[in-house]
Amino acid sequence: MNFKKIWAIAKQNAYEGMYYKYDLLLYIFNFIVEITVYICIWMAIYNTNTDIQGITADKMTTYYILVIALNPILFWGINELVGDSIREGEIQRELLNPISYFNYYFGIRLGELIEAGVVSIITFCISSIIFGVTLPSSIINFILFIAMVGISVVSLYLFEVILGLMAFYSGTTWGVEMFKRAIINIFSGAIAPLTLFPEIFQKIASFLPFKDYLYTPINIYFGDINNFEIFQIFVKQGIWILILYLLAKLMFNKVIKHITINGG
Repeated sequence: MNFKKIWAIAKQNAYEGMYYKYDLLLYIFNFIVEITVYICIWMAIYNTNTDIQGITADKMTTYYILVIALNPILFWGINELVGDSIREGEIQRELLNPISYFNYYFGIRLGELIEAGVVSIITFCISSIIFGVTLPSSIINFILFIAMVGISVVSLYLFEVILGLMAFYSGTTWGVEMFKRAIINIFSGAIAPLTLFPEIFQKIASFLPFKDYLYTPINIYFGDINNFEIFQIFVKQGIWILILYLLAKLMFNKVIKHITINGG
């Protein structure tokens, strides 16, 4: 892996993304409004409850601030770019780049992550001032929270590549993007903490990697997961990264083979 080339692509993409400052401000404003709506709904529910499944009102407020603040890191992605490059024939030019296809798009995703990180941090800080926030249980837990988000980005990147390659067969990127948002929203805990869902749903979510994109790092932040469980989760994510990588490579090789045969 050529980190120098990847970083050069990342910096260029980040610069282009943050050039339009008013777009960033609108993103931040939109996320703060979204946080406000969620908190207002839950505070209305908490008017008749001291806690819900052991979750206090203050904890729920922090939960949704973190969910929405992490939103750009998780929901912005390269699956549409990959899909469009296949549909429009740009993939042939990209294959001639002096950097591998996977590294090229990882550089783009990393640059997008820098832009998303800026939006996330500002959103979190402003929301914390307005609504108040529960601090992480310890410095170690905060570091592990960041590490879990980081490894989730790698897993999510490979998932996005797979979804983008599916555009070769589906002929569209819109439907694939909607599928991505739906499955992550449902299984990551973005809609509501997973403890509020039926037990069978929680078991399915525990098997899939998506739970560890939001719900798990937030619970690490709160200190609700012990160190041994955290170690197991990191191992699980490592296994999922390997599975997703192998699946992405398999799909990529098939797509390239078809493009070569068809002369597209």
